[in-house]
Amino acid sequence: MDLELWQGLAGLVLAGVGLHYARRALDPESASESRRSFVNERKDMRARYSELSELAADIHVRARPTLERIGSSTLLWEPVMRPPQPVRLQEVTLTWRENLPPTDPALLRAARRYLPKETRSRSYERYSSAMGDLARPALYEDNQCFRLVQADWSHPDGPHLGFGASQYFELIDQNEAVAHELAATTQREPGRLPHWRRLPMRNFLADDPLRLEKRKVLPSVGTLTLRRTPDGHASFFLLKRGTGKVATVEDTYGPVPGGMIQPASLSPLAHRRDLSLWRVIMREYNEELLGAPEAKGDSGTEVDYTQPPYSLLDDALNDGSLRIWCFGMALEPLHLAVCVLTVAVFEADAFDTIFAGAVEESDEGHVISGHRTPGKVVGLPFTEANVSGLRAWKLSSPAAGLLRLALQHQEMLLAPPNNASA
Repeated sequence: MDLELWQGLAGLVLAGVGLHYARRALDPESASESRRSFVNERKDMRARYSELSELAADIHVRARPTLERIGSSTLLWEPVMRPPQPVRLQEVTLTWRENLPPTDPALLRAARRYLPKETRSRSYERYSSAMGDLARPALYEDNQCFRLVQADWSHPDGPHLGFGASQYFELIDQNEAVAHELAATTQREPGRLPHWRRLPMRNFLADDPLRLEKRKVLPSVGTLTLRRTPDGHASFFLLKRGTGKVATVEDTYGPVPGGMIQPASLSPLAHRRDLSLWRVIMREYNEELLGAPEAKGDSGTEVDYTQPPYSLLDDALNDGSLRIWCFGMALEPLHLAVCVLTVAVFEADAFDTIFAGAVEESDEGHVISGHRTPGKVVGLPFTEANVSGLRAWKLSSPAAGLLRLALQHQEMLLAPPNNASA
């Protein structure tokens, strides 16, 4: 058979294969299957959170040796992500930045790899759109957020963090996509380290998972709350993040409180007025422990911080019955989410006064507070034995990391107020 005939037959075969895949791509059932797979892979990601977090931590520690786990947790950090020693929250300075760098196009392309079909002929362009259509949680709005663009934890005048403007769905588009990539890739062979070429998005961030100049990092602040009694003992609280309620890390036990670093309203000045770790923490206390609706000021109405519980929290911070330490920031390895780590220590009387109306259920989940009496929530005993006993729980990386840090620094944290110092 001559060469031209072979070439003709080969062309027909290739045309047939192309037609077959073109028909499949336009097949309504194929589009439906794509969407079902997306939803099932998200369910698998939630079910295997602990396993995938361990796997992701191993991947990034191997790729970047300066990263290390915080104790036995999967939470990762390195020296440039923390001050030389814990500092009081008031010593952390936040500044506003303009002219932010764009996201690297290569990262955006990699983030689309596991997006399902939106129509027979077109895939979703953004992970947040697919999630909103196919797996929408109860709390899911594209609220304003603050983007971290600079972090100097060793500044001679105290830690300095630089922030600019962003939107919450930009976090979803990257953090949920990189977690989905690992879950989908390892679904058939759970527990095995996949080759980097099968993880293009994670590979892009392997040498530096922060990449503040290449990706949009929208940090949260996680606060471990300790209630200290006069004899120097303490208790703590957790939030069981509700399945179907929250957009990220659902069905895990997280710190109380925890939330995105974002403004509380759409007021033109809110991004300057609310650029404060303390104000974020206060609002989250009001929402998660006192059951207030999320402060988002759709109409531009700003939060009145002169009213309770904010005024009571301010008073406690000023008179020393509440002390808050900042330990730096760390990476939750599965989603490569950044969390600013803080520990708040309340004297029992102050805590009981401020949180006399503490709820058991909030919009975000169930508050784990141990024994309750009328008007008082006591919390779980803060002891090495009790914290170690939580290993069977599905703790979020920030919760596990904060508990280990608090145990490591408990002498400082639980010192009497007049002796406590960073």
